[in-house]
Amino acid sequence: MSKSSAVRYTITGKLLTIVAVCISFVVAASGVGIYQIRKIGQEIEFIAEAEVPLTEAIGHVTAHRLEQSLLIERLLRQGFFKASESPDFDTESETRLLLLTGMITEEFVEAEEVARQGIQLANTQAETVEFRNILQTLQKISLENHDYAKIITQALTQIKIGNPYKAAQQLSEVNENHSALNRELEELLFKVQTLAETAAKMASRHEQDAIRFTVLISLGAAVFSVFLAVWLGRRAIALPLIDVCNSLYRLSRNDFDADLPTDRNDEIGDIGRAFGNFKKHLMHVQEQERLEQDRQAALTREIRLLSELNEWLQSSSSLDELFGMVSQFMTQLLPECSGAVYVYSNSRDVLDGACAWNGGHIESHIRPNSCWGLRRGRTYVYGEGEVSFACDHVTREEEGSVYLCLPILAHGETVGLMHLTPASDTTNEVFLKNRKLAQMAAEQVSLAIANTRMRDELHNQSVRDPLTGLYNRRHFVDLLRSNLERSRHNGQPVSLVSIDVDHFKKFNDNHGHDAGDMVLREVGDVLEQTCQGDQVPCRLGGEEFMVLLPSSSVGMAAEVAETLRKAIENVTVRYGEKNLPTITISCGVAGYPTHGRLPQDLMKSADDALYQSKDGGRNRVTVAASEAGEDLTDLVEMLDDAKEDGSEQVDDAA
Repeated sequence: MSKSSAVRYTITGKLLTIVAVCISFVVAASGVGIYQIRKIGQEIEFIAEAEVPLTEAIGHVTAHRLEQSLLIERLLRQGFFKASESPDFDTESETRLLLLTGMITEEFVEAEEVARQGIQLANTQAETVEFRNILQTLQKISLENHDYAKIITQALTQIKIGNPYKAAQQLSEVNENHSALNRELEELLFKVQTLAETAAKMASRHEQDAIRFTVLISLGAAVFSVFLAVWLGRRAIALPLIDVCNSLYRLSRNDFDADLPTDRNDEIGDIGRAFGNFKKHLMHVQEQERLEQDRQAALTREIRLLSELNEWLQSSSSLDELFGMVSQFMTQLLPECSGAVYVYSNSRDVLDGACAWNGGHIESHIRPNSCWGLRRGRTYVYGEGEVSFACDHVTREEEGSVYLCLPILAHGETVGLMHLTPASDTTNEVFLKNRKLAQMAAEQVSLAIANTRMRDELHNQSVRDPLTGLYNRRHFVDLLRSNLERSRHNGQPVSLVSIDVDHFKKFNDNHGHDAGDMVLREVGDVLEQTCQGDQVPCRLGGEEFMVLLPSSSVGMAAEVAETLRKAIENVTVRYGEKNLPTITISCGVAGYPTHGRLPQDLMKSADDALYQSKDGGRNRVTVAASEAGEDLTDLVEMLDDAKEDGSEQVDDAA
């Protein structure tokens, strides 16, 4: 073995010797400390599990027996006092006395159990003997308590029947023994308390001894270890290690100029060479950590923005609002990309430009076959391969650089297209790194578009009549209720026109239900075309229709009803190869607040006016009756005259 090797292993041997001696002393000190701690633990366990619970149990028994004696004495005095007056009895004291009797029995059982446990946990023979004596005393007093409880029961019976003297005689026979045992029980309580105090003092003394021994042995081990370390080689170990510590300390502060000698042929030289390799590795790791932190920060930001994008998109109420959110989020999510979103029109023959961001170019319409991404059904990256074909919808400026066309898919159906190009001063390499993120964003957008369209379609189906396309009864009632609420605040009038197609059953009976459906559709078309602004027509069901006229008086509503009546009367419906008979309607007009303040009252008033039109010969307009009905007489006569003039013109034309 070479000299350098001998020196190396000698140092190692000295270090091992120091470690072995230190470990021996520490183990010895730990053993003494553990022994003392274990001894203290046993004493504390004995105090906690035996002496303290026993003290509490005997204390409870003593107190309750004293209370028991006081209660029986009170009941006895009450028996003497009331024997000559009334047979009333203190049931509350009796109940408490019986309860105490049961409690004392249970407490004796508990005290005996604790005494038995103390015998098991006793650390010395003297403690075992003491607890056996305590157990015997408790058992003796427990037997007396059992007999005393019977005497109490008999005495209570005598007191209840008005014979307190007999009860006093029974109690006097056992009182002397009972009082003696009470005094013995008190002495036993004092004895257990003394035992607990003695055990606590012993535990405290043992604790001090354990601390003293542990400290002395630990100090001895430390002093001897320090002496050995100094003696074995301050120069051979301490000073080089100080240099190592200083270098490591500098390195921990990211001072990479710290260094150690590597030309020594011993452990210090090995440490120096390992230190150099560690420093190089640490520099590499820190660089990787910095890059990873930047990547994680960017990924966290992207996930957060995608989550916020999804949350906002799902809460959008319309496609226009949705596309506005997309533009704003894409500016933050893809800052290196300019882009635009196109969505299929209802006819699916073109895609409409929806939104753009970061200066992206957007066309108002593009054809589906003008994009290779849509034609191929997957993401198309122009300029990625050796051979690429430009899409027809891109501009000439975009043909000179790479771009992405991402079909937007939802539920297996293509709903649109996301077109991305590099933003200004963005390289193609940086732009293409956004491909995966852009695909994730496109998925979020696609689902939001599909959900919004589905929500709009379902809402439209829930509020529209499928035959005529007008609003249905439920939506109409909601609109009427909101308009009435608004009218209560602003004082504006609200009117209704109730409409029923005359002789509609004859259309179904004479020409079939298909002809009847054509009549209803035609009436619905006329209502929708004639009503203007905020006037809302709806189909209540069957051949019944109704028109909501916000901010319209009853007179204005009657004029609108007459206009509708004439317009429908002039309609010609052709069914097959012939024209159907002339369609006429009967109308009833009612207004808020004259004819009702609640939706159902207002609708009923309009229906009542409609029935008056039916009774009056049909094909006419009737205003609902009210307290001010005389003021509307002229208006009704004017509408009747206008109807008759219109009928004469129709007859002349025929």
